[in-house]
Amino acid sequence: MKRTKTKWTLVTTLLIISLFTTTCFADEIIKKEIKKDQFKVVGYYSGDLFNEPVEKLQTDKLTHVIYAFLIPQEDGTLVDLEKPEQLKQLVSQAHNDGAEVFIALGGWSYQGKPLAPVFEAAAASQEKTTLLIDNICALVEEYDLDGVELDWEHPNVNSIADYERLAVELKTALDLQNKELTAALNGAWSATEGPEVSKLITNACLESFSFVNVMAYDMNNEDHSPAWFAETSVDYWLNRGIPADKIVLGMPLYARPSWLQYRHLVEQNPQFAYSDYAPTVPLESYYNGLNTLREKTLIALKQAGGVMLFDVNADSGDKTSVILMINDILSRTKHLSKDELNKYITVIIDNKELVFLEEEGFGVPFIDENNRTLIPLRKPLEAIGATVSYDEKNHMVKVEKAGTNVTLPIGENIITVNGQEVKIDTKSIIKDGRTYIPLRVVLAAFGYDIEWHGNSATILILNNSKE
Repeated sequence: MKRTKTKWTLVTTLLIISLFTTTCFADEIIKKEIKKDQFKVVGYYSGDLFNEPVEKLQTDKLTHVIYAFLIPQEDGTLVDLEKPEQLKQLVSQAHNDGAEVFIALGGWSYQGKPLAPVFEAAAASQEKTTLLIDNICALVEEYDLDGVELDWEHPNVNSIADYERLAVELKTALDLQNKELTAALNGAWSATEGPEVSKLITNACLESFSFVNVMAYDMNNEDHSPAWFAETSVDYWLNRGIPADKIVLGMPLYARPSWLQYRHLVEQNPQFAYSDYAPTVPLESYYNGLNTLREKTLIALKQAGGVMLFDVNADSGDKTSVILMINDILSRTKHLSKDELNKYITVIIDNKELVFLEEEGFGVPFIDENNRTLIPLRKPLEAIGATVSYDEKNHMVKVEKAGTNVTLPIGENIITVNGQEVKIDTKSIIKDGRTYIPLRVVLAAFGYDIEWHGNSATILILNNSKE
Protein backbone atom coordinates (compact mmCIF):
# COMPACT_ATOMS: atom_id res chain seq x y z
CA MET A 1 0.00 0.00 0.00
CA LYS A 2 2.82 2.37 0.82
CA ARG A 3 4.44 1.71 -2.57
CA THR A 4 1.16 2.37 -4.42
CA LYS A 5 0.73 5.68 -2.63
CA THR A 6 4.30 6.62 -3.44
CA LYS A 7 3.73 5.63 -7.05
CA TRP A 8 0.61 7.75 -7.39
CA THR A 9 2.33 10.66 -5.64
CA LEU A 10 5.15 10.45 -8.16
CA VAL A 11 2.74 10.28 -11.09
CA THR A 12 0.76 13.25 -9.76
CA THR A 13 3.95 15.25 -9.28
CA LEU A 14 5.12 14.47 -12.80
CA LEU A 15 1.73 15.50 -14.20
CA ILE A 16 1.87 18.81 -12.31
CA ILE A 17 5.41 19.46 -13.54
CA SER A 18 4.39 18.54 -17.08
CA LEU A 19 1.34 20.81 -16.93
CA PHE A 20 3.40 23.66 -15.49
CA THR A 21 6.12 23.23 -18.14
CA THR A 22 3.57 23.05 -20.96
CA THR A 23 1.79 26.16 -19.67
CA CYS A 24 5.06 28.09 -19.37
CA PHE A 25 6.09 27.01 -22.86
CA ALA A 26 2.70 28.06 -24.23
CA ASP A 27 3.02 31.43 -22.46
CA GLU A 28 6.48 31.83 -24.01
CA ILE A 29 5.06 31.16 -27.51
CA ILE A 30 2.28 33.72 -26.93
CA LYS A 31 4.82 36.30 -25.75
CA LYS A 32 6.96 35.74 -28.83
CA GLU A 33 3.94 36.08 -31.14
CA ILE A 34 3.00 39.35 -29.46
CA LYS A 35 6.56 40.67 -29.74
CA LYS A 36 6.74 39.67 -33.41
CA ASP A 37 4.02 42.18 -34.24
CA GLN A 38 5.25 44.83 -31.81
CA PHE A 39 7.02 47.91 -33.14
CA LYS A 40 10.54 47.58 -31.81
CA VAL A 41 12.25 50.38 -29.92
CA VAL A 42 15.84 49.25 -29.55
CA GLY A 43 18.49 51.05 -27.55
CA TYR A 44 22.18 50.31 -27.84
CA TYR A 45 23.72 50.69 -24.40
CA SER A 46 27.51 50.96 -24.59
CA GLY A 47 28.27 50.19 -20.99
CA ASP A 48 32.03 50.21 -21.49
CA LEU A 49 32.02 53.67 -23.05
CA PHE A 50 29.76 55.66 -20.70
CA ASN A 51 29.42 56.25 -16.99
CA GLU A 52 25.67 56.79 -17.12
CA PRO A 53 23.91 54.77 -14.40
CA VAL A 54 21.61 51.95 -15.52
CA GLU A 55 18.67 53.35 -13.54
CA LYS A 56 18.58 56.41 -15.85
CA LEU A 57 17.84 54.18 -18.85
CA GLN A 58 14.14 54.30 -19.75
CA THR A 59 13.73 50.54 -20.14
CA ASP A 60 9.97 50.90 -19.66
CA LYS A 61 9.84 52.64 -23.05
CA LEU A 62 12.13 50.20 -24.89
CA THR A 63 11.39 46.76 -26.26
CA HIS A 64 15.06 45.74 -26.55
CA VAL A 65 18.36 46.85 -25.07
CA ILE A 66 21.57 45.81 -26.82
CA TYR A 67 24.49 45.84 -24.43
CA ALA A 68 27.77 46.68 -26.12
CA PHE A 69 30.26 45.20 -26.53
CA LEU A 70 31.29 41.56 -26.17
CA ILE A 71 34.74 41.27 -27.72
CA PRO A 72 35.87 38.08 -29.49
CA GLN A 73 39.50 36.94 -29.60
CA GLU A 74 41.31 35.24 -32.45
CA ASP A 75 41.44 31.87 -30.67
CA GLY A 76 37.65 31.73 -30.13
CA THR A 77 37.68 32.95 -26.54
CA LEU A 78 36.09 36.19 -25.29
CA VAL A 79 37.51 39.22 -23.55
CA ASP A 80 36.13 39.41 -20.00
CA LEU A 81 33.38 41.99 -19.56
CA GLU A 82 34.66 45.17 -17.95
CA LYS A 83 31.44 45.79 -16.01
CA PRO A 84 29.71 42.46 -15.32
CA GLU A 85 27.67 43.86 -12.42
CA GLN A 86 26.36 46.61 -14.69
CA LEU A 87 25.08 44.02 -17.16
CA LYS A 88 23.38 42.06 -14.36
CA GLN A 89 21.68 45.23 -13.14
CA LEU A 90 20.59 46.10 -16.68
CA VAL A 91 19.08 42.65 -17.27
CA SER A 92 17.17 42.77 -13.99
CA GLN A 93 15.78 46.26 -14.65
CA ALA A 94 14.92 45.57 -18.31
CA HIS A 95 13.19 42.26 -17.56
CA ASN A 96 11.15 43.92 -14.81
CA ASP A 97 10.01 46.47 -17.40
CA GLY A 98 9.24 43.84 -20.04
CA ALA A 99 12.24 44.64 -22.27
CA GLU A 100 14.66 42.07 -23.67
CA VAL A 101 18.44 42.35 -23.41
CA PHE A 102 20.81 41.23 -26.16
CA ILE A 103 24.59 41.49 -26.18
CA ALA A 104 26.45 42.89 -29.20
CA LEU A 105 29.30 40.69 -30.36
CA GLY A 106 32.07 42.77 -31.91
CA GLY A 107 31.72 46.35 -33.04
CA TRP A 108 34.03 48.38 -35.23
CA SER A 109 37.14 48.29 -33.05
CA TYR A 110 38.58 47.40 -29.68
CA GLN A 111 41.36 49.35 -27.99
CA GLY A 112 41.93 51.31 -31.20
CA LYS A 113 42.28 48.27 -33.46
CA PRO A 114 39.68 47.11 -36.03
CA LEU A 115 37.87 43.92 -35.06
CA ALA A 116 37.28 42.59 -38.58
CA PRO A 117 40.67 40.75 -38.64
CA VAL A 118 39.85 39.22 -35.24
CA PHE A 119 36.55 37.87 -36.55
CA GLU A 120 38.31 36.55 -39.65
CA ALA A 121 40.81 34.62 -37.55
CA ALA A 122 38.23 33.31 -35.08
CA ALA A 123 35.86 32.13 -37.82
CA ALA A 124 38.55 30.72 -40.12
CA SER A 125 38.29 27.16 -38.78
CA GLN A 126 35.46 24.96 -37.58
CA GLU A 127 37.26 24.34 -34.29
CA LYS A 128 37.60 28.02 -33.44
CA THR A 129 34.04 28.78 -34.61
CA THR A 130 32.64 26.05 -32.37
CA LEU A 131 34.66 27.31 -29.40
CA LEU A 132 33.51 30.89 -30.00
CA ILE A 133 29.86 29.81 -30.18
CA ASP A 134 30.19 27.69 -27.02
CA ASN A 135 31.65 30.66 -25.14
CA ILE A 136 28.93 33.00 -26.37
CA CYS A 137 26.14 30.62 -25.38
CA ALA A 138 27.68 30.09 -21.94
CA LEU A 139 27.77 33.86 -21.37
CA VAL A 140 24.17 34.25 -22.58
CA GLU A 141 23.10 31.60 -20.07
CA GLU A 142 25.16 33.09 -17.24
CA TYR A 143 23.68 36.58 -17.59
CA ASP A 144 20.13 35.48 -18.49
CA LEU A 145 20.30 37.33 -21.82
CA ASP A 146 17.61 37.08 -24.50
CA GLY A 147 19.89 37.00 -27.51
CA VAL A 148 23.01 38.08 -29.36
CA GLU A 149 23.62 40.77 -31.98
CA LEU A 150 26.28 39.84 -34.55
CA ASP A 151 28.24 43.04 -35.22
CA TRP A 152 31.06 41.92 -37.52
CA GLU A 153 32.04 45.12 -39.36
CA HIS A 154 32.48 43.88 -42.03
CA PRO A 155 32.98 40.59 -43.85
CA ASN A 156 34.61 40.81 -47.27
CA VAL A 157 34.61 38.59 -50.35
CA ASN A 158 37.21 36.32 -48.73
CA SER A 159 35.48 35.98 -45.36
CA ILE A 160 31.76 36.00 -46.22
CA ALA A 161 31.58 32.18 -46.20
CA ASP A 162 32.96 32.16 -42.65
CA TYR A 163 30.52 34.90 -41.65
CA GLU A 164 27.67 32.79 -42.99
CA ARG A 165 28.86 29.68 -41.15
CA LEU A 166 29.18 31.63 -37.90
CA ALA A 167 25.69 33.15 -38.32
CA VAL A 168 23.97 29.85 -39.18
CA GLU A 169 25.69 27.82 -36.46
CA LEU A 170 25.27 30.51 -33.82
CA LYS A 171 21.55 30.70 -34.59
CA THR A 172 21.24 26.93 -34.27
CA ALA A 173 23.00 26.98 -30.89
CA LEU A 174 20.90 29.89 -29.61
CA ASP A 175 17.70 28.18 -30.77
CA LEU A 176 18.50 25.34 -28.37
CA GLN A 177 18.49 27.91 -25.55
CA ASN A 178 15.31 29.57 -26.87
CA LYS A 179 17.38 32.71 -27.55
CA GLU A 180 17.57 34.93 -30.64
CA LEU A 181 20.21 36.15 -33.07
CA THR A 182 20.13 39.59 -34.70
CA ALA A 183 22.67 41.52 -36.77
CA ALA A 184 23.89 45.05 -37.39
CA LEU A 185 23.92 45.68 -41.15
CA ASN A 186 24.79 48.69 -43.29
CA GLY A 187 22.43 51.26 -44.74
CA ALA A 188 22.17 51.95 -48.47
CA TRP A 189 22.05 55.09 -50.62
CA SER A 190 19.76 53.39 -53.14
CA ALA A 191 16.73 51.11 -52.88
CA THR A 192 18.46 48.68 -55.22
CA GLU A 193 22.19 49.38 -54.88
CA GLY A 194 23.74 48.85 -51.47
CA PRO A 195 27.41 49.00 -50.50
CA GLU A 196 29.53 45.96 -51.37
CA VAL A 197 29.51 44.69 -47.77
CA SER A 198 25.70 44.56 -47.88
CA LYS A 199 25.59 42.81 -51.25
CA LEU A 200 27.80 40.07 -49.81
CA ILE A 201 25.34 39.14 -47.05
CA THR A 202 23.72 35.90 -48.22
CA ASN A 203 20.13 34.76 -47.89
CA ALA A 204 21.28 32.07 -45.45
CA CYS A 205 22.64 34.83 -43.23
CA LEU A 206 19.46 36.89 -43.44
CA GLU A 207 17.30 33.88 -42.61
CA SER A 208 19.34 33.36 -39.44
CA PHE A 209 18.46 36.78 -37.97
CA SER A 210 15.28 37.43 -35.97
CA PHE A 211 15.60 41.05 -37.10
CA VAL A 212 18.33 43.37 -38.38
CA ASN A 213 19.42 46.76 -37.07
CA VAL A 214 20.19 48.90 -40.13
CA MET A 215 23.04 51.34 -39.50
CA ALA A 216 21.66 54.19 -41.62
CA TYR A 217 24.32 56.67 -40.53
CA ASP A 218 28.00 57.62 -40.94
CA MET A 219 27.55 58.32 -44.66
CA ASN A 220 29.73 61.44 -44.48
CA ASN A 221 30.00 64.52 -42.30
CA GLU A 222 27.49 66.95 -43.85
CA ASP A 223 25.15 64.15 -44.91
CA HIS A 224 25.82 62.07 -41.84
CA SER A 225 22.32 60.58 -41.63
CA PRO A 226 19.61 62.42 -43.61
CA ALA A 227 15.99 61.24 -43.74
CA TRP A 228 16.23 60.15 -47.38
CA PHE A 229 19.11 57.82 -46.44
CA ALA A 230 16.87 56.20 -43.83
CA GLU A 231 14.19 55.55 -46.44
CA THR A 232 16.54 54.11 -49.07
CA SER A 233 18.21 51.93 -46.42
CA VAL A 234 14.86 50.41 -45.43
CA ASP A 235 13.89 49.95 -49.08
CA TYR A 236 17.17 48.21 -49.90
CA TRP A 237 16.67 45.50 -47.29
CA LEU A 238 13.00 45.16 -48.22
CA ASN A 239 14.15 44.51 -51.79
CA ARG A 240 16.58 41.92 -50.44
CA GLY A 241 13.58 40.00 -49.15
CA ILE A 242 13.63 40.83 -45.44
CA PRO A 243 10.05 41.18 -44.11
CA ALA A 244 9.23 44.73 -43.01
CA ASP A 245 8.66 43.72 -39.39
CA LYS A 246 12.25 42.42 -39.21
CA ILE A 247 13.85 45.70 -40.35
CA VAL A 248 14.81 48.10 -37.55
CA LEU A 249 15.95 51.56 -38.63
CA GLY A 250 19.09 52.75 -36.86
CA MET A 251 19.17 56.42 -35.81
CA PRO A 252 22.30 58.16 -34.47
CA LEU A 253 22.42 60.31 -31.33
CA TYR A 254 25.82 61.81 -32.10
CA ALA A 255 27.21 64.43 -34.47
CA ARG A 256 29.93 64.43 -37.09
CA PRO A 257 32.70 65.51 -37.40
CA SER A 258 32.61 66.81 -33.80
CA TRP A 259 31.38 63.46 -32.36
CA LEU A 260 29.41 65.43 -29.77
CA GLN A 261 26.46 63.58 -28.25
CA TYR A 262 22.89 64.79 -28.71
CA ARG A 263 22.57 65.48 -24.95
CA HIS A 264 25.73 67.63 -24.99
CA LEU A 265 24.43 69.68 -27.92
CA VAL A 266 21.14 70.27 -26.07
CA GLU A 267 23.07 71.30 -22.97
CA GLN A 268 24.93 73.92 -25.02
CA ASN A 269 21.71 75.31 -26.50
CA PRO A 270 18.20 73.85 -26.06
CA GLN A 271 17.32 75.02 -29.58
CA PHE A 272 19.93 72.63 -30.99
CA ALA A 273 17.44 69.86 -30.15
CA TYR A 274 15.32 70.93 -33.12
CA SER A 275 18.09 71.42 -35.67
CA ASP A 276 20.36 69.09 -37.65
CA TYR A 277 23.32 71.46 -37.47
CA ALA A 278 25.15 73.33 -34.73
CA PRO A 279 28.11 75.74 -35.21
CA THR A 280 30.16 74.08 -32.47
CA VAL A 281 33.91 74.60 -32.11
CA PRO A 282 36.53 73.52 -32.90
CA LEU A 283 34.50 71.22 -35.21
CA GLU A 284 30.99 71.74 -36.56
CA SER A 285 28.19 69.34 -35.70
CA TYR A 286 25.94 67.62 -38.25
CA TYR A 287 23.44 65.31 -36.58
CA ASN A 288 19.74 64.42 -36.24
CA GLY A 289 17.56 66.70 -34.14
CA LEU A 290 14.11 65.83 -32.84
CA ASN A 291 12.27 66.79 -36.03
CA THR A 292 14.39 64.54 -38.26
CA LEU A 293 14.28 61.73 -35.71
CA ARG A 294 10.50 62.09 -35.55
CA GLU A 295 10.27 61.83 -39.34
CA LYS A 296 12.46 58.73 -39.32
CA THR A 297 10.29 57.16 -36.65
CA LEU A 298 7.23 57.78 -38.83
CA ILE A 299 9.02 56.28 -41.86
CA ALA A 300 9.83 53.20 -39.80
CA LEU A 301 6.25 52.98 -38.50
CA LYS A 302 4.90 52.96 -42.05
CA GLN A 303 7.57 50.93 -43.83
CA ALA A 304 9.59 48.91 -41.29
CA GLY A 305 9.36 47.20 -37.92
CA GLY A 306 11.14 49.46 -35.46
CA VAL A 307 13.82 52.01 -34.65
CA MET A 308 17.21 51.64 -32.98
CA LEU A 309 19.08 54.40 -31.13
CA PHE A 310 22.84 54.46 -31.09
CA ASP A 311 23.52 55.20 -28.27
CA VAL A 312 20.72 55.67 -25.71
CA ASN A 313 23.27 57.02 -23.24
CA ALA A 314 23.49 60.07 -25.51
CA ASP A 315 19.79 60.95 -25.10
CA SER A 316 18.82 64.04 -23.12
CA GLY A 317 17.01 63.67 -19.85
CA ASP A 318 14.38 66.40 -20.26
CA LYS A 319 11.45 67.23 -22.54
CA THR A 320 13.80 66.99 -25.54
CA SER A 321 14.35 63.27 -24.88
CA VAL A 322 14.30 61.23 -28.09
CA ILE A 323 12.90 58.19 -26.30
CA LEU A 324 10.02 60.27 -24.94
CA MET A 325 9.32 61.59 -28.46
CA ILE A 326 9.20 58.06 -29.88
CA ASN A 327 7.00 56.85 -27.04
CA ASP A 328 4.62 59.77 -27.59
CA ILE A 329 4.21 58.96 -31.29
CA LEU A 330 3.58 55.29 -30.56
CA SER A 331 1.00 56.15 -27.90
CA ARG A 332 -0.86 58.42 -30.33
CA THR A 333 -0.84 56.02 -33.27
CA LYS A 334 -1.21 52.57 -31.69
CA HIS A 335 -4.97 52.49 -32.38
CA LEU A 336 -4.59 53.33 -36.09
CA SER A 337 -5.03 50.76 -38.86
CA LYS A 338 -2.28 50.42 -41.47
CA ASP A 339 -4.29 52.54 -43.91
CA GLU A 340 -4.99 55.19 -41.27
CA LEU A 341 -1.32 55.22 -40.29
CA ASN A 342 -0.28 55.80 -43.91
CA LYS A 343 -2.58 58.84 -43.99
CA TYR A 344 -1.40 60.20 -40.64
CA ILE A 345 -0.07 63.76 -41.00
CA THR A 346 2.36 65.43 -38.63
CA VAL A 347 2.53 69.22 -38.33
CA ILE A 348 5.60 71.11 -37.09
CA ILE A 349 5.39 74.87 -36.45
CA ASP A 350 8.65 76.70 -35.71
CA ASN A 351 10.29 73.39 -34.78
CA LYS A 352 7.59 72.33 -32.31
CA GLU A 353 5.04 69.61 -33.10
CA LEU A 354 1.41 70.72 -33.19
CA VAL A 355 -0.49 67.67 -32.00
CA PHE A 356 -4.01 66.92 -33.26
CA LEU A 357 -5.88 64.31 -31.24
CA GLU A 358 -9.20 62.90 -32.38
CA GLU A 359 -10.45 62.71 -28.81
CA GLU A 360 -10.08 66.49 -28.47
CA GLY A 361 -12.81 66.92 -31.08
CA PHE A 362 -11.09 69.72 -32.99
CA GLY A 363 -10.42 67.69 -36.13
CA VAL A 364 -7.25 66.21 -37.68
CA PRO A 365 -5.40 67.17 -40.90
CA PHE A 366 -6.16 65.27 -44.10
CA ILE A 367 -5.40 65.33 -47.83
CA ASP A 368 -8.35 66.14 -50.09
CA GLU A 369 -9.26 64.80 -53.52
CA ASN A 370 -7.04 67.45 -55.15
CA ASN A 371 -4.03 66.19 -53.18
CA ARG A 372 -4.03 69.33 -51.07
CA THR A 373 -3.59 69.31 -47.30
CA LEU A 374 -6.48 70.69 -45.29
CA ILE A 375 -5.92 71.39 -41.63
CA PRO A 376 -8.30 72.32 -38.78
CA LEU A 377 -8.62 76.08 -38.63
CA ARG A 378 -8.13 77.24 -35.08
CA LYS A 379 -5.16 75.33 -33.70
CA PRO A 380 -2.42 76.33 -36.19
CA LEU A 381 -3.57 79.94 -36.49
CA GLU A 382 -3.70 80.44 -32.75
CA ALA A 383 -0.28 78.76 -32.52
CA ILE A 384 1.21 81.56 -34.63
CA GLY A 385 -0.53 84.22 -32.53
CA ALA A 386 -3.36 85.06 -34.96
CA THR A 387 -6.89 86.01 -33.93
CA VAL A 388 -9.64 83.91 -35.52
CA SER A 389 -13.35 84.68 -35.87
CA TYR A 390 -16.23 83.29 -37.91
CA ASP A 391 -18.82 85.40 -39.72
CA GLU A 392 -21.74 82.97 -39.60
CA LYS A 393 -24.03 85.20 -41.66
CA ASN A 394 -21.64 85.38 -44.61
CA HIS A 395 -20.03 81.95 -44.05
CA MET A 396 -16.62 83.50 -43.84
CA VAL A 397 -13.54 82.97 -41.64
CA LYS A 398 -11.61 86.08 -40.60
CA VAL A 399 -8.00 85.92 -39.43
CA GLU A 400 -5.90 88.84 -38.18
CA LYS A 401 -2.32 89.14 -37.04
CA ALA A 402 -0.01 92.15 -36.78
CA GLY A 403 -1.94 94.25 -39.29
CA THR A 404 -2.49 91.46 -41.83
CA ASN A 405 -6.12 90.52 -42.44
CA VAL A 406 -7.16 87.36 -44.26
CA THR A 407 -10.71 86.27 -45.05
CA LEU A 408 -11.70 82.82 -46.28
CA PRO A 409 -15.17 82.35 -47.77
CA ILE A 410 -16.29 78.79 -47.02
CA GLY A 411 -16.66 76.68 -50.17
CA GLU A 412 -15.02 79.18 -52.55
CA ASN A 413 -11.70 79.06 -54.40
CA ILE A 414 -10.60 82.48 -53.18
CA ILE A 415 -9.16 84.20 -50.13
CA THR A 416 -8.57 87.89 -49.59
CA VAL A 417 -5.37 89.27 -48.11
CA ASN A 418 -5.69 92.88 -46.90
CA GLY A 419 -8.58 93.35 -49.34
CA GLN A 420 -6.77 91.83 -52.32
CA GLU A 421 -8.51 88.76 -53.76
CA VAL A 422 -6.30 85.73 -54.39
CA LYS A 423 -7.45 82.68 -56.37
CA ILE A 424 -6.59 79.30 -54.86
CA ASP A 425 -7.04 75.70 -56.06
CA THR A 426 -8.56 74.41 -52.82
CA LYS A 427 -11.63 75.52 -50.88
CA SER A 428 -12.09 76.03 -47.18
CA ILE A 429 -14.70 73.54 -46.02
CA ILE A 430 -16.74 72.55 -43.00
CA LYS A 431 -16.43 68.85 -42.16
CA ASP A 432 -17.99 67.15 -39.13
CA GLY A 433 -18.75 70.58 -37.69
CA ARG A 434 -15.13 71.77 -37.97
CA THR A 435 -13.67 74.32 -40.35
CA TYR A 436 -10.69 73.22 -42.45
CA ILE A 437 -8.44 75.59 -44.36
CA PRO A 438 -5.89 75.23 -47.20
CA LEU A 439 -2.79 75.55 -45.08
CA ARG A 440 -0.17 76.81 -47.51
CA VAL A 441 -1.97 79.85 -48.93
CA VAL A 442 -3.25 81.04 -45.56
CA LEU A 443 0.01 80.83 -43.65
CA ALA A 444 2.00 82.25 -46.57
CA ALA A 445 -0.04 85.44 -46.10
CA PHE A 446 1.42 85.72 -42.59
CA GLY A 447 5.02 85.20 -43.66
CA TYR A 448 5.37 81.47 -43.19
CA ASP A 449 7.06 78.98 -45.52
CA ILE A 450 5.58 75.51 -45.86
CA GLU A 451 7.53 72.33 -46.63
CA TRP A 452 5.90 68.98 -47.34
CA HIS A 453 7.98 65.86 -46.66
CA GLY A 454 6.09 63.10 -48.39
CA ASN A 455 8.20 60.20 -47.09
CA SER A 456 6.97 60.85 -43.55
CA ALA A 457 3.81 62.87 -44.35
CA THR A 458 5.17 65.80 -42.34
CA ILE A 459 4.31 69.49 -42.78
CA LEU A 460 7.05 71.91 -41.70
CA ILE A 461 5.90 75.48 -41.03
CA LEU A 462 8.68 78.05 -40.63
CA ASN A 463 8.40 81.75 -39.99
CA ASN A 464 10.35 83.70 -42.65
CA SER A 465 9.26 87.18 -41.51
CA LYS A 466 11.57 89.63 -39.75
CA GLU A 467 9.29 90.31 -36.83
